[in-house]
This record gives sequence, structure tokens and C-alpha cells, in this order.
Amino acid sequence: MTDAALTDAARILDGSPVPTFVIDSSHVIVYWNEALARMSGVPAAEVLGTHHQWRAFYPFHRPVMADIVVDGGSEFLLEKFYHGNYRRAEHAVDGWESEAFFPTFGEEGCWLAFSAAPIRNADGEIVGCVETLQDVSERMEADISRRQAQRQLAEIVSGSPVATFVLDENCRATHWNRACETLTGVLAAEVISKDEVWRAFYPDESRRVVLAELIVRGVSIEQLKESYAERAHPSALVQGAFEARDFFPAFGESGKWLHFMAAPLHDIRGNVVGAIETLVDLSDRAPGK
Repeated sequence: MTDAALTDAARILDGSPVPTFVIDSSHVIVYWNEALARMSGVPAAEVLGTHHQWRAFYPFHRPVMADIVVDGGSEFLLEKFYHGNYRRAEHAVDGWESEAFFPTFGEEGCWLAFSAAPIRNADGEIVGCVETLQDVSERMEADISRRQAQRQLAEIVSGSPVATFVLDENCRATHWNRACETLTGVLAAEVISKDEVWRAFYPDESRRVVLAELIVRGVSIEQLKESYAERAHPSALVQGAFEARDFFPAFGESGKWLHFMAAPLHDIRGNVVGAIETLVDLSDRAPGK
């Protein structure tokens, strides 16, 4: 493919709503579409024919992903400039992609997903590179909010003086706080990521189901009573939650009476994606009080 053909091919993309630029094998910008000009605030006239592709993204001169790809896609350079935040492009041979926050885009900056793929001639030689960009701020901010919520949940559970554990949608333990360790004598490391929380409460039985697990599985009141008889009932405090009390002979020197409540955790669509269970030591009270 000649330089003229490369330029002609670039012009075909001019009407694309996807922010795009193309460089040749000498790293010279041969194409800079209007979508990218609007997104970056850098008009094509200022950068075409230059090596200044970095201007749209960084306050100082440094290679962009297209520069690295056009030179063969050195993983040493990818690591140097993207610090592990890069991966092979799913739909482009020898292409790479990444995501990063660009503070100069827009009023408050934005998250961009970008992908660079080599352009080859008939002999398979790299004669240029095309890089496309997509504003993924909404998705990234949602992911950040989700991670913050998860961290806050972890901090709340960890710091609670009430014995608490959390199961995910597969009934695997995701949280097991210090109070739960103290009450049961079972360390978090022994149960986290496992679906055998019941062993902490019923070590001498072949298989039991804890209350939180029943919540995750969406059991009916009838099924609940099969496991807990009359010792469990729907909670009057939390919708969809159940509570119970039972005696656990393996806890302490002479066993403990516990009051425990499990409540569902929902995603934004209202689907149950886990359950949280709290346990209170009632061993200093009579069972019926």
C-alpha cells in the first residue's frame, strides 16, 4: 500500500462518529477525523503532517499506543508506558488496547478506551497504524461506584462488633468478620471463597445449609421449616429476610444459643445476588426469652 493509498483509505473514515487517527510508518499523522477533533479540542489542521499525536492526550511528548504498534508492538514499551494496563485487541491481529483517564478531555476529564492496529501492505509490511477511541466514562464511573460500594460493605462488615458473614450468588463466602471468627473459632481464611460456610456451625454433620444459603437459593417458608422447624420465621424488620435461634454445641466450652438473621442482597435489577447473615450470642439467656 502506497502512502497515497494509505491517505485515501484514511479519508474513507472521515464521516465516522468514532474518534480516529492514522499515522504512517514514520509516525506522521495522515488522518485525524472530525470526531476526534471535537473530542480532543485539537483540530486536524494543527496536527496533520506532524508527529504531534501526543498533543491530544498528554501535556508532554510521549508515544501514544499507535506509535508503539507501528514500530512492532514492543511489550517492553507497552509496559513502560501503560504499566500492565494493556491487552491484545480482540478483533485486530497484532493490535493492542487499553483504557485510561484523560483529565484534559471535557470539563472534568473522561475515561477513554482506545485500540491501535497496524496497517499492512500487500507484502505484509507495516505501513501505518490506525487508532480508535471511545468515551467509556459512564461505564468506568459505574465500575468505580460499584467497587467503592463493595469496599464500604467490606469495611462495615469488618468493623462491626456483630458476628457477620456474606455469601455471593454461588453461596461462596465473600466476607467473614473478626467478630464471626471470635464467635465460631473459624478464621476467615478457612471459609472465604468457599461454599462450605455450614462447616463452621455444624462441624459434626455431613451436610447442612445455613440460613443465608437458603436466602440465596430462594427457598420458600415451607423449605425453611424443613431445615429449622419452628425455630425460624420471616423477619418483621427486613423484607425478604428470615431469622432464627438455635443451639450450637461446638461453640465455647458448653455450646451457645445464637439468634441469627439473614437478608438478601440485590443488584440494581432487584435480583438476589447474595445474602448477609448476622449472629448474636444468646448463651446467657434462657432459650425461650
